[in-house]
Amino acid sequence: MVDVFAPLYHVRADAPPIMLSCGDREKELLGRYEENAYFWRMMKIAGHKDISFVEIPGKDHAGVTEPALAYTMPFIRRVVAQTGCGSSRGERPSE
Repeated sequence: MVDVFAPLYHVRADAPPIMLSCGDREKELLGRYEENAYFWRMMKIAGHKDISFVEIPGKDHAGVTEPALAYTMPFIRRVVAQTGCGSSRGERPSE
C-alpha cells in the first residue's frame, strides 16, 4: 500500500536533498535494502537531482547508525553550505 506514510508517496523531482543509508543487504531487515533502492530509483526517474543511497557493509539495522555518520555529516554540511541554512547571517553553524 502506498499511503501518505510510504516513501513512494513522496516521490517528486522537487523534493529537498535526500540521503538514504541502509545496512548490508544480507544483514538488514528483510526487504529494507530493496525498499530504499526502489525509492532511490523512483526519485531518479522522477527527475530528482540530489539523492544518494549508501549501503553500510557488514552492518545490520541496529548497527548502521554510527557508520552512516561518515556519510551523513558531509551530506548535511554540503546541503547547509548550498542553501545557507543554519544561520540568518550566513555564518557557518557550529559543529
